[in-house]
Amino acid sequence: MCGTTDAARLRSVRCSVVDRVLRPVKARVLAPLSALLAERLGRHGALPITLAGLVVGLATALAAALAAFPAALALWLLNRLLDGLDGEVARHLDRADDRGGYLDLLSDLVVYAAVPLGAAAGVTATLGGEVITASPWVWPLTALLLAAFYVNLGSYAVLAALLEKRGRGALARGDTTSMVIPAGLVEGTETVLLVAAMLAFPAQLPLWLGLGAALVAATAAQRVWWAARTLRAV
Repeated sequence: MCGTTDAARLRSVRCSVVDRVLRPVKARVLAPLSALLAERLGRHGALPITLAGLVVGLATALAAALAAFPAALALWLLNRLLDGLDGEVARHLDRADDRGGYLDLLSDLVVYAAVPLGAAAGVTATLGGEVITASPWVWPLTALLLAAFYVNLGSYAVLAALLEKRGRGALARGDTTSMVIPAGLVEGTETVLLVAAMLAFPAQLPLWLGLGAALVAATAAQRVWWAARTLRAV
């Protein structure tokens, strides 16, 4: 349980609403496929899966920009499957390292930026003479969501570096991830669902963009609050 004492604040980085609960479930579900891929990839490690995930993620954005939203949704789910597999394969091969974690995170950041842009382009395009939504808020809300992503990235990336500096990073804590990321309202599972909603119901894209921007901004605020309290305690 997450507490309020100094020690508990240090432990609270492990506490999460959904992701920490689903992580062992995901590992069990993906175990047969990750074992097979680990055997096939061998010395190449998980890098080919990470790169394939990046390509599929960019294809998701392109499909969305062309207003092919069913295809974009299928590609998005495939991208998320590959994103889950690369870490599991790396751990299966006992080759989880900082380079892999860095490339995985960077790939995610590229895809998280590209897909909302693609969706915004798709719903406002005049391809085939039909505009999915004429809302003037699509592009401002897309910019707001990407700004929230940017601030949220800074809220945990800078904090992770400071925790490493103070000897409280992922390695010191025995975490399997490459960096310490405090729990927040929006993490991996929530992001998957939010983007899936954008692609499944593109006519309501302004709603999803606005909701996503608000939730991601709240997550960044959570992490700033956590950092303000915790950095005095370590």
